[in-house]
Amino acid sequence: MDNLDVENFVKEIPRTVEENKNFRGRLNLLCESNLGFRKKFLDLCSKSPQVMFDVLYWAFNPLEIVDKRLLPFILRPKQIVVLNELNWCIDNQHDFGIEKSRYEGATELVKTLVWKCIFNRDCTFIVGSLKKEDVDNRPDTTTIFAKIDNALALLPKWFNVECERKDMLIYFPQTNSTIIGETTNENFGASKRATAVWLDEFGRLPPKIAESVEGTVRDVSSCIVYCSTHWFGTNHPFNLAINKDTTKHCTLFWWENPEKTKFLYSSPKEGFVELLDIESYRQTYPELIEKYVN
Repeated sequence: MDNLDVENFVKEIPRTVEENKNFRGRLNLLCESNLGFRKKFLDLCSKSPQVMFDVLYWAFNPLEIVDKRLLPFILRPKQIVVLNELNWCIDNQHDFGIEKSRYEGATELVKTLVWKCIFNRDCTFIVGSLKKEDVDNRPDTTTIFAKIDNALALLPKWFNVECERKDMLIYFPQTNSTIIGETTNENFGASKRATAVWLDEFGRLPPKIAESVEGTVRDVSSCIVYCSTHWFGTNHPFNLAINKDTTKHCTLFWWENPEKTKFLYSSPKEGFVELLDIESYRQTYPELIEKYVN
């Protein structure tokens, strides 16, 4: 790793589950036994949130069978784009909108704030959702703070991260950085100032409350992260916010997930079929593709 930069290291990370697990195992052994290697690896981590996700973070999904409920968090191509944009927006104090489908791992990207707090001094992040039970409700494993707890709890011991955990609060004494939880009501963030604010499922808020939050949060931070599906239509503050010229806008839709688009097609008009995942058809039905596809 003497001359290894982030870009080259990321290229070496396996993208399949079993190979990634083996890679993590070898990496952990090296970091445990070789202090010089550990320092170089931690330097890579400090420069790239993708390294944290791809080789240190894990994804918990209670909907899966037992063997798949806890798997390595391996970013998909579109998630990498969104992660990098999110990081840029926090660093440059710019609003960011994530328009998403359910189950596409958008809220999991809140773990970026853990990376920020570990490697950056004096950060304050506020994370909000409609109900307190959605933000922090231990031992509930499905809340936003549970995702943050998961990131911290499963870091290797040699990573040596100290944190103080209270209800709706995580403090990192090594960097004097903090993640605070709040409910998205009319008084959201009142009197507080933050490096960035994460508004989870902002599109679910009743329009009047969302308007109030949108008005209040402008005094809290210059970087507002709107992460949500749509619920109330085009005139809701969520849709208006993510489509402002001053908001960077990314999507995480199910049809952008290569794991869910095998053999995907559309039929925009009668008698016409468009193969959106033509490679799957080409590999499985080469004769038909050669005969019928223009």
